[in-house]
Amino acid sequence: MILLDILIWVVLLFFVAKGFSKGLVREACSLLGLVSGGWAAFRYYSFLSQGIRHFINLPTQVAQPLSFLLIFMLLGMLFYFLGHLLTVIFKVMLLGGINRVGGVVFGFLEGGFVLCVVLYLATTKPMPEKFKAWVSGSKTASAFAGTGAGIAAGWEGAMRKDKEAPQQVDKAPPQGSGRK
Repeated sequence: MILLDILIWVVLLFFVAKGFSKGLVREACSLLGLVSGGWAAFRYYSFLSQGIRHFINLPTQVAQPLSFLLIFMLLGMLFYFLGHLLTVIFKVMLLGGINRVGGVVFGFLEGGFVLCVVLYLATTKPMPEKFKAWVSGSKTASAFAGTGAGIAAGWEGAMRKDKEAPQQVDKAPPQGSGRK
């Protein structure tokens, strides 16, 4: 087991402990915030960056990452507050034990998701080849990076399908044309 494998397990254990302390509801909302925030940021950052560039007069290289972070953080905060609200409701319903055990599961899932995305990004183009080789040398990291590539491909595929889908207008046949 190399150092990277140990770091991966430490990160997963951190997320499991975080899930236990925060509970199912807050961890589920946190995971939803990460996934939906990542998807929305990946999908809409280019639209927002165009608006930011004209409004603030920023170069594209600054506006695009800024808009990505803005969308990601905004949705993350929205789900964070939703998680706190729902946790208060569940405390009133006395589901504290179930909330904590479920938090462990969702904490593990959240940690896995974060590791997948981070390790995938660590194997992409701007990273040095030596670092990519270090990540690829770990079977655990390679598995997470491969899953992260699948997540990114899914987001890209969803974006591509939306762009390629023709805008269909539901036209009803004219009245009295004999078609039903």
